[in-house]
Amino acid sequence: MTISKEAVIRKIEEMPAERVSKVLIFMAGMEAELVIDEKSETDYQHNDTKQLV
Repeated sequence: MTISKEAVIRKIEEMPAERVSKVLIFMAGMEAELVIDEKSETDYQHNDTKQLV
């Protein structure tokens, strides 16, 4: 895992700053999507529980 992490760091260092920014924005978007999906799933489960009571 360390080797691949180091390889990624080297690749990022070689990228122009604008490209790094785009990659970081893309990654943030993916993270936000996961958070939204998890929240939606939790809300859905919570609503189902309320309807059963």
